Amino acid sequence: MASTTYNITPGRYSKDLPVTTKVHFKSSTASTNATSVKASPGTIFNIIAHNTDQGAGHSHHLRFYNLNRLPVVGTDVPMIVIHLPAGESKEINFTSGITFTDGIAYSITEEDDLLDATPIEADSVQLYMGYV
Repeated sequence: MASTTYNITPGRYSKDLPVTTKVHFKSSTASTNATSVKASPGTIFNIIAHNTDQGAGHSHHLRFYNLNRLPVVGTDVPMIVIHLPAGESKEINFTSGITFTDGIAYSITEEDDLLDATPIEADSVQLYMGYV
């Protein structure tokens, strides 16, 4: 598996990020990666996600939930689904941020069905997120 380096340049975005911006990083585990980042209202400003799986048919899906708890993967309906093709990276910057009124939670699964609960392999997705 090749390693990937991400350079985050201060002042790169058209809107200055709040001083209180926090960073969340996760290298996926062999699971659905149900994660609660913040159990109160919050805003995501940028996401960098890298799917390290190289083989055909190894797309993964990053799902964000407006929840103040861990998501029940396969039951809770996601607010956003981001497709991560095999061996590719995605960098998404939100100028004004995406607001979550209850909390910020996510999961990372294999299939593209809205309520998919198929676990992925360990270390197959690396996720960086800037939020408040």
